[in-house]
Amino acid sequence: MAPRNGSQIDGFRPDVEGLRGIAVLVVLLFHANLLGLVGGYVGVDVFFVISGFLITGLLLRERERTGRIGLLHFYARRVRRLLPAAFVVLVITLIAAMNLVAPLDRPAVGLDGAAAALSVANVRFALAAGDYFASVTTPSPFLHFWSLAVEEQFYLVWPALILLVARGGGSTARRVGLALVGIVVASFAANVLITDLAANWAFYSLPTRAWELGLGGLLAVGSATLLRVPGFVVGLAGWVGLAAVAVAVMTFDSTLPFPGVAALLPVAGTVLLIASGTRRLGPGRLLGIAPLRALGKISYSLYLVHWPILVLAPLALGSEPDELTRAALVLVSIAVAVVSWGLVETPFRTGLPSLAARPRRTLSLAMSAILAVVIGASMPSIGIAHNVEPGGSPIVVPDDEPWVEDPGLPSADPSPSANPLPRPSDPTGPNDPEPTATPKPTPKPTPAPDHASHGRLPDDVRPSLGAARGDEERLRADGCLAFERVVQPANCVYGKTDARSTVALVGDSHAAHWFPALERLAKHEGWRVVTFVKVACPFIDMRVTNLALKREYRECAAWNEAVIDRLRALKPDLTLVSMSRIAIRPLDPKDDTVAIKGAAVGRMLARLPGRALLIVDTPYAGFDVPGCLSAHQSDVDDCAIPRKTAWYDHLGGVEKAAAAASGVGRIDLTARICIADPCPVVIDRMIVFRDPGHLTATFSRSLAPALGAAIAKLAGPAAIPGLAS
Repeated sequence: MAPRNGSQIDGFRPDVEGLRGIAVLVVLLFHANLLGLVGGYVGVDVFFVISGFLITGLLLRERERTGRIGLLHFYARRVRRLLPAAFVVLVITLIAAMNLVAPLDRPAVGLDGAAAALSVANVRFALAAGDYFASVTTPSPFLHFWSLAVEEQFYLVWPALILLVARGGGSTARRVGLALVGIVVASFAANVLITDLAANWAFYSLPTRAWELGLGGLLAVGSATLLRVPGFVVGLAGWVGLAAVAVAVMTFDSTLPFPGVAALLPVAGTVLLIASGTRRLGPGRLLGIAPLRALGKISYSLYLVHWPILVLAPLALGSEPDELTRAALVLVSIAVAVVSWGLVETPFRTGLPSLAARPRRTLSLAMSAILAVVIGASMPSIGIAHNVEPGGSPIVVPDDEPWVEDPGLPSADPSPSANPLPRPSDPTGPNDPEPTATPKPTPKPTPAPDHASHGRLPDDVRPSLGAARGDEERLRADGCLAFERVVQPANCVYGKTDARSTVALVGDSHAAHWFPALERLAKHEGWRVVTFVKVACPFIDMRVTNLALKREYRECAAWNEAVIDRLRALKPDLTLVSMSRIAIRPLDPKDDTVAIKGAAVGRMLARLPGRALLIVDTPYAGFDVPGCLSAHQSDVDDCAIPRKTAWYDHLGGVEKAAAAASGVGRIDLTARICIADPCPVVIDRMIVFRDPGHLTATFSRSLAPALGAAIAKLAGPAAIPGLAS
């Protein structure tokens, strides 16, 4: 965010200060989930334009007055303006987070804080799994530092670039303007291209955001020319700009590919607002009203403090805050921002003349402060083994573990709650409504069998707590879990390559997490296993959307057709299909019913050659299980999952409809995974889930006997030569 510059006396604009107030307000309300401002995140784009405008104008005026740009003094001013408040927020947030977040999350949160201190938070979050909107649902208290990192990187390169292009004869403004045109064109093209190819990098990186800052800079360069345009034209354009920003704030949401072309609306709107701010017929007077200017004055501190307060408050309260509490947190954020502005920002910006006169000392102190934060923030990573490894190590089920035949436990009644439920929270994106089946009576709680763990987390838990999140099937490491843009399956063969029997595994990542069980079963039976799995790609005859790509998942349809072709050439003895029900997101909202989705899966199953079985999707935790266990090591029952969440849509679900439509048998091992109500997350000293929805490879491997028994019952030895009856 671009703060007001204390040295910019001749360039101060009340309307810009008010516009900054609007921008921080919509971001704040968006993050607090208040007033339905689903597109409030575009407030950051407004700040980017303001930053480009103010900083470019400041540098050009200095160049015109002095014939030079003092880089040392410029960076020292930036440090005095930005670092003190950021340093205080970083330190306080780190201390609070280390006492509130789950022990397993502390190292990652510490590294987030270190990245924020080094102004590379945008790079760290771009490298993370999931996009910005997914991160908002499972947030880091330092997530908001991504935009500050973009601006600080801009501050680092832009003054030097102006000096470079200003060399030689001619008008400095003209040369800078031409350079900006090139930057804007190249950056916008990269933004459009990368939004489709790698949305995370498009959202977080300076090269794909530079055009927004550059348009603000062009506005500063062309301010004199703009004065020649009739006032009523510019004034009218300002109201159009205000409408454009308002439309973006009210209608943009997390499903929109962003920034991409869509970012033009709020960015162009902001350009028009700034351009018209000094004209009588424009919205400048509205933007300059006292309440907006007051928010604009504290906007930097408010942006810094609001996000940690909103993220850490639920952890301190022990529950998700309701709307009234969130509104109170907004007011608390404003109050804290006022204190920060008065006690930290203002003294360092306008006071301390001895420090202002010695820019080298300023920069030295800044580097020392940053280094101190980085060292302190990195400390939790050193102690991770002591904090979250309760005497354990990354133990897995050994290959020579005795094969224990499935005991044939009776299936539990997976009835949902009597009350219709919303779709469980999805860790990769926002919630979507899901039509519910006819309500069933709530089942009576089932006494937990002896093999459910209770009380303290076992010291010899498998996998160890620190290794649980990474305890996934080997397919990803082998390059056999295809990512979004892959449309042709790789040649992925496991087990006995010259076996008489071949089993194929087809589906998305929820099929992939059955692989450890299938691989162990294949070793026991002497099968060959061939895998065809792709992330977030349901095996369905339906046009679906992808949350990461934020568009129709055309690659999934192409992949499924390629899988059918490969299977017809392979002619496996058995094809096992599984997929996440939550991840089936029809492109047409009218198709988002259990019956229609089930029929669409059934059509794909009917096209498979030979015998096929459909594995019912696993129960759903809906929260980070290892993280919860790390915070509740003394009582694992605190992390147990109510059946109404874990078994959502189990009865009358997509698989049941698909099986009825295709005649394919269903394998349902839910009773082996959710053995009681609530469902325990540690069974036989094994952690069940590695995240909100995927089984650990260790627990999956333990299900091999049950999977084999189900296959034998449904397919029979005659269908698969060599299958033990």
